[in-house]
Amino acid sequence: MRADQSGRRLAAVRRRLVDLELDGLLLTGIENIRYLCGFSGSLGYLVIGLAAAEILGDSRYWIQMEDEAPAFTLVRSGPSHGLWALVAERLKALGLRRVGFESQQLTVDQHQRLLAALKDTATLVPTAGLIEELRMVKTAEEVALLRAVASIAGRAFDRVRAAVRPGLRERDVAFLLEQTFRELGADGPAFETIVAAAERGALPHGRASDRVLERGNMVVVDFGASAGGYQSDTTRTIVVGTPTADQTRVIEAVRRAQLESMALMKPGVAADAVDRRAREVLAGEAHAFGHGLGHGIGLQVHERPYLSPTDQTVLQAGMVITNEPGIYVPGWGGVRLEEMLLITEDGPEVLTPASAEVGVG
Repeated sequence: MRADQSGRRLAAVRRRLVDLELDGLLLTGIENIRYLCGFSGSLGYLVIGLAAAEILGDSRYWIQMEDEAPAFTLVRSGPSHGLWALVAERLKALGLRRVGFESQQLTVDQHQRLLAALKDTATLVPTAGLIEELRMVKTAEEVALLRAVASIAGRAFDRVRAAVRPGLRERDVAFLLEQTFRELGADGPAFETIVAAAERGALPHGRASDRVLERGNMVVVDFGASAGGYQSDTTRTIVVGTPTADQTRVIEAVRRAQLESMALMKPGVAADAVDRRAREVLAGEAHAFGHGLGHGIGLQVHERPYLSPTDQTVLQAGMVITNEPGIYVPGWGGVRLEEMLLITEDGPEVLTPASAEVGVG
């Protein structure tokens, strides 16, 4: 990550530390670490003070840390020096007495080990969502990365969609999608691809199985690619052959709920109001979705804000949020449609280009 980009994010964190009357922050969540410094490895810690910014790691990651996190001072852990002991040493050396930690990331065991190493030289203060709150509004660079990975996933789906036919298994479709992600430049899938045919479509997170696709099957395909640390998430519902009248009716009901709720996705609108609108549209459907309508997306597939009845976050320009209503009928099947949307001053911009055509094969 460029030092100037990391510096701007550090400045925002330090303003929050002042607000919270903290003189330091320990970060252990890997996505939050990547957001602040650019380090993409699987283990490392950040110690941030009002003047200091250090990245702590063992010898597996020293070269990578120096390359990816130039705005942070690398502190090396020796072969017989545990990272928690090193964290305690650095907090003491920097004179950090009131230190926030990610309460949603640190385990009870890790917290106890750190307390033991500190020996009462610092007070640990639980914080939750401090970095996640900053991550909600994307920079122009982040939007470009999300747009690119959504494009990869969309092109992959369109390529595989053309090959869907009776006789393929659900897992064959998932494999082809994930293979095509990589062929088009992604690092891999963002999550385990969902392919659920016929009555299995009533499983909102049904894993791809050995179920063989048959003509007339309606199939829910939920897929996402990962590239440059950023994720995509799209769902399409297709029919092998020509959709029946019942299939068409349910698909159109879900599409109407999506379009009417998407129209509310503007700056100043509360997240729960968007969720509520989709549920109002589907109020006459006995099997309308029970999950949240959508979620923020970025370094993680699911991140703040959430389009749900319990999230009153006010939408802001620069947020990227999914919208994914569904209907799930036990014994019959399901429909889910999902887009990634960039919130702009002029309204939502769809970032997911995958074909929405229903009939295949």
